[in-house]
Amino acid sequence: MAKITTFLKQMERLSARQKLLLIAVLGVTVLGYIILLTYPGKGVEEIGYRLAWLVLTGVGLGILYYVYHKKAELNVQRSALLMLLIVVQIMIIYWLQNLLPIEVGSYSVTNGQLLLVLPYALAPGMTAVMLGKKLGVFAALCTTLIGMAMMPADFTMANYMVLSLMAGLISALLCDRVERREKILYAGFVTGAAVFVAAVALGCFRGSWLFSLHDGFHVGEFAAEAAAALGMSFMVSVFIGGLMPMLERLFNISTHITWLEWSDMNHPILKKLQMTAPGTFHHSLYVQRLAEAAAEAVGADVTRAGVCGLYHDIGKLNHPQFFTENMGNQAFSPHNELTAEASARIIIQHVKDGVEIARKYGLNSRIISVIREHHGKLFTFFFYRKAMDRYVEEKKKFDEGLIDTCPEEVDKALFTYEGPIPQTRESGIVSMADAVESATRSLVNPTEEERRAIIDKIFRERILDGHLRDCQLTLGDLDKIKESFLTTLSTMNHNRIAYPPAANQGDDEATPVTPAEQAKTAS
Repeated sequence: MAKITTFLKQMERLSARQKLLLIAVLGVTVLGYIILLTYPGKGVEEIGYRLAWLVLTGVGLGILYYVYHKKAELNVQRSALLMLLIVVQIMIIYWLQNLLPIEVGSYSVTNGQLLLVLPYALAPGMTAVMLGKKLGVFAALCTTLIGMAMMPADFTMANYMVLSLMAGLISALLCDRVERREKILYAGFVTGAAVFVAAVALGCFRGSWLFSLHDGFHVGEFAAEAAAALGMSFMVSVFIGGLMPMLERLFNISTHITWLEWSDMNHPILKKLQMTAPGTFHHSLYVQRLAEAAAEAVGADVTRAGVCGLYHDIGKLNHPQFFTENMGNQAFSPHNELTAEASARIIIQHVKDGVEIARKYGLNSRIISVIREHHGKLFTFFFYRKAMDRYVEEKKKFDEGLIDTCPEEVDKALFTYEGPIPQTRESGIVSMADAVESATRSLVNPTEEERRAIIDKIFRERILDGHLRDCQLTLGDLDKIKESFLTTLSTMNHNRIAYPPAANQGDDEATPVTPAEQAKTAS
């Protein structure tokens, strides 16, 4: 067990490409070993051909992935899931074709007919749902090329390659960013129909009991084969939908469906936030809208940014009364009874509390990362300033001989968040949305110039102190985010026409006050 733990720790130190390369080598090794075991009676030439095809295909796919790989969040679990799905599909295909010849009543199933019921969409569809469209397309290419090494010599390789690649690509494209599980069934139906039409067009059934030039066209057999193709794709879709929750938990991966479920206001954490810390809840709603608009502006994950914005301050649930947005009257702030250090400790603690709450309710690791990172290594300036003022005052008294004990210098570390700074684009966006919403909330009827000035100030300070250096947001992205924040704040905080009280109690409606009259009244 200790060796396994050491191995996993060493794996985590590898880069994304190195992790995937190692998993791929292990997968190719497993398939090669299976070829050696399952072809004991074959000639050396055939075994050598299959092993060579497998190795060369693996190398080619590795080079292709390395060249076209866009930096992504690939860890050990995600890489292992990708390779596991590919290997499972290949083994199912090998097992099915190894059953030939199959007798169904008085008919014998041919290679061409077997092509209809191979689970082409299993790995590409599941990969697209769990890991995204690009890796789904990559899985389609892998299962097509590697699968050719497992096919018997009498299989029509061209037909298999066309059907596998076509079905895999269709499934990967249709299963990207699935918002409803019904979409997976729809993808299965389209994939099955496409496989059947392509199989007929390729002439896979010519000379078989389905479609014979001598016997003519048989509607019953044709319908049976169509049902077989659609039935297999439907079964694969049901399998994908049913297996998703288990794989999500096993590999710590959250699909788009799960992210949408977390945005449901009936989630226990959000319901508790509404009741216990209503000010924080409304602040989080504003941050969610700001983050979603900004993520859309720069091409980041909109759903992920919005959900992380909803949950970023859940740590305030433990001590909601110590945070400004939950205070009914600032004059009676509980911080008036505390030292600056104690106040800062409570404020900073909400990050750790948020991480613990998120883990307790099984939230995704990316949400936990945003909770941990949204304040980075900034410090609570208000309480730091309060501590400095107290230090200066007591130091003056000591110098004047009014007190005997020299006060200790203020330790800035006590007022600084532990970090780390934001590591992803979504984390950086939520961090900036949090700061901008908090700062602009205190403005009374601000103009666009006032909003722009305070937003520019916040962004300039965050850039200069290095808060955003690791989150992959370019200066161009930050300009787009600022403009997005300005637009969103303008739509959320638009002024409304003031209505005076009705002249008579019987009046059903009041006449709106014009801007000129309102200004006159105010003066």
